[in-house]
Amino acid sequence: MTTGPHPRSSRRRYWPALLASMLAAVSAHADTEYSADAVKAAYLFRFAGYVDWPPSATSGSAFTIAVLCANGVADELDRIVAGRSIKGLPVETRRLKSLQQIDQAQIVYVGAGCYLDLHDRLAPLARRPVLLVTDDQGALRDGATINFLSIDNHVRFEISLQSAERSGLKISSELLSVAARVLGIQLRSNFACSPRWAEAPSSDCRSNRLASR
Repeated sequence: MTTGPHPRSSRRRYWPALLASMLAAVSAHADTEYSADAVKAAYLFRFAGYVDWPPSATSGSAFTIAVLCANGVADELDRIVAGRSIKGLPVETRRLKSLQQIDQAQIVYVGAGCYLDLHDRLAPLARRPVLLVTDDQGALRDGATINFLSIDNHVRFEISLQSAERSGLKISSELLSVAARVLGIQLRSNFACSPRWAEAPSSDCRSNRLASR
């Protein structure tokens, strides 16, 4: 009987291609060394290609990526989005001083510099059609949909499908397949059961180990 590819081999196949696609937004030179800010900016731009918003959320005159407490990421975004479009709309970067300024932004990134002062204010935002991206290990519990991680000196990310559903967003299986961790479905590899993932639910790790035997 023929079986499909093992989930871990699928992850290895999709990840390099997706990462290369995202980083292509930063520079056309393959040998460029990217800063963490540049990589996060590329992710923020490319995430939109793997997420569907409700029609009402993309009916305005621009697609806005708003940034709070991360000027370096905003600067990189300015360079990436110049002359580009998302969902048929021109892309703009907006620098925020507070979450109350998001207006009609489709993506909001809250940098690590101020997350601890804002986590109590994220709940109302979690039910709006906004892709909330953060940079703090516990942010998915507070309502973020995507959270950046630093793993072996590389920028990766985790995803909460519960938060996406609350916000009315649909995330493609391609993006889910290369996330370091996904909350809301069975884990796809033993990666999340390693010591660095101490907060991963033990039941997820047990079911995943059984599935991999």
